[in-house]
Amino acid sequence: MAASFFLPATCRAAIALAVCGAGAIFSQCPHSRASRDMSALRSFACRCFALAALSAFALTRPAPASAEEQVKFDSAVPRPHQAEDPGDGKIVAGERGGPVQGYLTRPSGRGPFPAVVLLHSCLGLPAARRSIGEMFAGWGYVALFVDDFTTRGIKETCAVDFPEGVSDAFGALAFLSRLPFVDTKRIAAVGYSQGADTALQIASSRFVSAFAIPEGAEFKAAAAFYPPCANLGNAQLTIPTLILVGALDDVTPAADCQLLAKAQRGDGAELKLVVYPGAHHGFDNPEFADGMRVSAMLLEYDRGAAEQARPELRGFLSTKLAR
Repeated sequence: MAASFFLPATCRAAIALAVCGAGAIFSQCPHSRASRDMSALRSFACRCFALAALSAFALTRPAPASAEEQVKFDSAVPRPHQAEDPGDGKIVAGERGGPVQGYLTRPSGRGPFPAVVLLHSCLGLPAARRSIGEMFAGWGYVALFVDDFTTRGIKETCAVDFPEGVSDAFGALAFLSRLPFVDTKRIAAVGYSQGADTALQIASSRFVSAFAIPEGAEFKAAAAFYPPCANLGNAQLTIPTLILVGALDDVTPAADCQLLAKAQRGDGAELKLVVYPGAHHGFDNPEFADGMRVSAMLLEYDRGAAEQARPELRGFLSTKLAR
């Protein structure tokens, strides 16, 4: 009965008229008893069939994507043997296992769906956070935007290192792996600038066994928007990775990412590097439409590069997170 509320009155009337239209032939004899009886029957049938049609429409009509939901989870805890810095990795003593805040957006339906862990820049969550989550949900992914800063009382980390990003990302992975509507075997990390550094650290697998996370939970792919590739040196990537960077980026130079790509062995994981001519750091963020300098960094939106990067990312995720 409540199905009728899914349609405006004009639509309900249109469906009723369509269902009842066949009975119009009986109105040609308005003075006949048969005509009057059929008119009453037609009126009753109209109501019944209109209701049935509306109910069927409600059942087949896809529900909208869920509203963004604020969630909390724990930052991942290092395994005992990884309590100290493992070689050239970044696990160090400090806050671990504390609460982390995030924003979850999921597609309509029951799932299970593939998922993406979204990792922000040193400036924190972008103003377009909600629309970014909705974009991924529209593509069919559960999106969890990790907020590394709020629970720690941090505003930005552009002038300092932020090693906690890795443990937060694995905490997000563990959180997603426990959700019944997430396909644990199809989760990717997508990072921006500082978050892209974290995504590449994940892709290098320095930390695959470093954290206590549910068995079977692992990242299957990573995408990095303008990452500081020099931080990885000659590290080998072990999961499919996409790097998107501007040719004029003077914060995280494309040349460093080209060196990282050349350092990969032929038998290793796939690394796809896309360099956008004329684009600067933050090329996909409309907040920087007029250009902006932060701590000597030039951030500038490039609509053309942003529009090219979107299908590039979507195609990469679709391929690497396919069943």
